[in-house]
Amino acid sequence: MNIAGATLVLAGALVVAAGIIAYPRLRALGRGTPTLAGDEHARLFERLPWAALLDDRQRDRLAMLAAQMLAEVRFVGCNGLDVTRDMELVIASQASLLCLGAQPGVFDLPGEILIYPDAFYIPQTLPDEQGLVDDLPMLASGEAWDSGRVILAWAEIEQALAGADHNVILHEFAHLLDFAAPQNEGAPPMADVDSWSQAFGAAFEQLRDEGSPVLDIYGAENPTEFFAVAVEAFFQRGAALKEAHPAIHQLMAAYFDLDTAATAPDFSASTPR
Repeated sequence: MNIAGATLVLAGALVVAAGIIAYPRLRALGRGTPTLAGDEHARLFERLPWAALLDDRQRDRLAMLAAQMLAEVRFVGCNGLDVTRDMELVIASQASLLCLGAQPGVFDLPGEILIYPDAFYIPQTLPDEQGLVDDLPMLASGEAWDSGRVILAWAEIEQALAGADHNVILHEFAHLLDFAAPQNEGAPPMADVDSWSQAFGAAFEQLRDEGSPVLDIYGAENPTEFFAVAVEAFFQRGAALKEAHPAIHQLMAAYFDLDTAATAPDFSASTPR
């Protein structure tokens, strides 16, 4: 092959490679902006316990973010679970709730969300204090991977919708928000993290040393889990968190642009179909 022919072959290969790389973005552009279909907008907010806290700007943004997640993320039922559209709406709306602030943080959408009927077992990979890894799997209700997968237990989601202290959706997507700012463990993306780190660091040490009437002791594992546990408490038990830990409640209220202590969430919504 002469030089001219080789050059054409190389140029063609580069064009093909560029097309492969650009295809997902071009396909997304071709779809336009995702929107909620039919009565999905109403159903989205009917099943969101914090709907009364949102102003018009936040409602519009949440609907847009939820529609984007529904369009781009693959929802997979596991162990025989049939995932309905209302179940997807619940997950997408609560995940999007974390991105509503005046200067909202964002996280990369997972490629897929696996939904189990109930708690599931996962292998343990982290060593304990003695440097040993337990051979027995651990029972879990949720897991978030920075490689693009979130796993949730639907039974735990139903309990949170009924007003339980824990919320697996908010916990796992708080991890994605944390992953989006890898330079600051236990904090979402923000320009000035000093005040956040000081207040959350003090509350983390307090939980480890004394416990808390509101924050789950699981948050004492590390700053990453502490942030996820604090996010759960902020949304599920806002007034109690403000009373027990006013500094971190104030910071989260400013970040998420929601005062969860002023208006209690409405956990009377019906369970999704």
